[in-house]
Amino acid sequence: MVNISKLTRKRLGELLLSEGLVSEDQIAEALRQQQRTGELLGEVLVKLGYVTASDIARTIATQFGMPYIDCSRYFLTKEVVELFTTETLHKHQFVPLDRIGNILIIALSGLMNEQVLSEIERSTGCELQVYVSTWDQVQKALSNLQTVGAK
Repeated sequence: MVNISKLTRKRLGELLLSEGLVSEDQIAEALRQQQRTGELLGEVLVKLGYVTASDIARTIATQFGMPYIDCSRYFLTKEVVELFTTETLHKHQFVPLDRIGNILIIALSGLMNEQVLSEIERSTGCELQVYVSTWDQVQKALSNLQTVGAK
């Protein structure tokens, strides 16, 4: 079972600040814009040009103690892709990368709640190994699913 309970209490802005990727003024500006638009803080920071999507993904990976991977460069096999419908993959923004015995390796963009991760484990009968990727990389990998033969 994926251990989501090992999350840190720090927020994304605090982590980016402590890593020296943004300034307090940039966080304050992004938070004001976030209140107006309702977007996620990471999205706002990327749109403002303060950080890259990779900075956000790597920070989330650090926060949750998960490894980072560029899933758009990973070859997807029909065996793992067929475990899910394309609707499920798009809805939850993840890509199954590989299956080794009863270990299923997935890459996700952003955050996924523990309930969804538990459902993936239950439906596949596999223990998950989770990697973090950027939204763009997951989108690119998902767009290539038709060539693999996804449901």
